[in-house]
Amino acid sequence: MLCVGTTALIALMEGTRLVVANVGDSRGVMCDGRGNAIPLSFDHKPQQMRERKRIKEAGGFITFNGVWRVAGILATSRALGDYPLKDKKLVIADPDILTFDLDDHKPLFLVLASDGLWDTFSNEEAVAFIKERLNEPHYGAKSITLQSFYRGSLDNITVVIINFKEQKWSYVSMKKPEPKKTS
Repeated sequence: MLCVGTTALIALMEGTRLVVANVGDSRGVMCDGRGNAIPLSFDHKPQQMRERKRIKEAGGFITFNGVWRVAGILATSRALGDYPLKDKKLVIADPDILTFDLDDHKPLFLVLASDGLWDTFSNEEAVAFIKERLNEPHYGAKSITLQSFYRGSLDNITVVIINFKEQKWSYVSMKKPEPKKTS
């Protein structure tokens, strides 16, 4: 059975609001103004109680052979694609959507990354690692990716760091352009 799919992690800013949506096991983490690691998303793994319950209610099962898998195949319980597992809704594409007020958290930066990073770094470790490297040209994304590889990650390691220099998040706005007046 060929399963081809992907995860999705999206972070949108509107004024001082941050909206994060995720499907799968990519993860977002915010470093707040006090240096704390604030989770921005929840991993969708088959061993989690709510996911396990949903899969069993759909007539599916999960197995463990080093990693928990849906129907012995997929290590994430939500994904885009992976159509053979969608027929019975064993794997779904429904996102979790969370909203954060940036004025409350005063973020220094965000880390958006695939599970290859999170297999080797905790949220707190990643935040501490990036904090020490914010002055690097790539804000530490390249360094943490390489470090994850050196720690033994065997999965895709994709990392994006969004650095809020001088905590200027409020200037970002997704205002709709004014319609052009026609005569």
